Amino acid sequence: MPFESRGLLAIDRQTRRALFLDPDTFDVSQAVDVIPTRLHELLMLAPWEKAFLPLYGDDMQGDAPHPGHKVAVIDLRQRAINDYIDLSPSQAPHSGQLGRDGKVYLCCENPTVVVVIDPVTHRVEKTIPIPLDNTHRLTLSPSGRKLFTDNEQDATITVVDLCEAEGRVIDTILMPGPVSGLTASPKHPYLIASAADVPLLYVVDRQSHRIRQRLALPGHQQPCQKVRFSPDGEYLMAIGHQEPIVTLFDELLNPLGHIALTHQPLDGCFSPDNKRLLITHDDNRTLSVIDLVLKIVLATTEVGAGYETLSYFQIG
Repeated sequence: MPFESRGLLAIDRQTRRALFLDPDTFDVSQAVDVIPTRLHELLMLAPWEKAFLPLYGDDMQGDAPHPGHKVAVIDLRQRAINDYIDLSPSQAPHSGQLGRDGKVYLCCENPTVVVVIDPVTHRVEKTIPIPLDNTHRLTLSPSGRKLFTDNEQDATITVVDLCEAEGRVIDTILMPGPVSGLTASPKHPYLIASAADVPLLYVVDRQSHRIRQRLALPGHQQPCQKVRFSPDGEYLMAIGHQEPIVTLFDELLNPLGHIALTHQPLDGCFSPDNKRLLITHDDNRTLSVIDLVLKIVLATTEVGAGYETLSYFQIG
């Protein structure tokens, strides 16, 4: 097939495949079988023309009876899996992020550790223990000096100093209640943590590790599920949990309004030009396209697969 330098990669949690989509029409151009285990996250590594797919296991979250222990590596040029990274003894890999040092930091839940991987050699370089039991997601400061994990039911955020060679836990931020999402602003010195018990976002200072603000979600009746900044930090989205809604903020956390959806959302990604926001749905059949200028849903497209996570890519 002809080489396409730009595209959209989707995780299909129903068929357990990675799907290459046309970024304009969302038609499937190629499907890649992974392995028979559930996956629902991806980490795009376009500078190396690859993507990491953590193989979480046969449960979406919590006590997975058969946790995964590998990361599938997809070659974006060949559009095929070219390696599996074995994380053993670490299991249930979940969210990951590329650090300023060029290493991949990946959160594992059994035991709760952060695994550090070289994206070129695929070698596990070290693991950083997290002294809590409910670590689920991580985020890094733009400087790469600190790493933060949300510890969900433990109602804490762990702070790891990455300036030390082995990484060291330097603080535990006590939150007012359980948290369900975490993201760091690429432009400003704060984190956003979503409360898991009320429709509220916490703004946490990255330096002092203190809560500096609370952001209400007036259109939400339920707690927010996930929070994500656009790659340039211009937008923040808060995705509703068990209700069809997404709320947007600008880079200074001024509310831009909430947008009603046709179905319960799962996740979302911003287009490279920041003109559109794609939202996947829990009905396993549809994808919503939001115009970020007009703040409206342009279309809800039938996709015929259980998309959860999406990411645009551009390679040379």
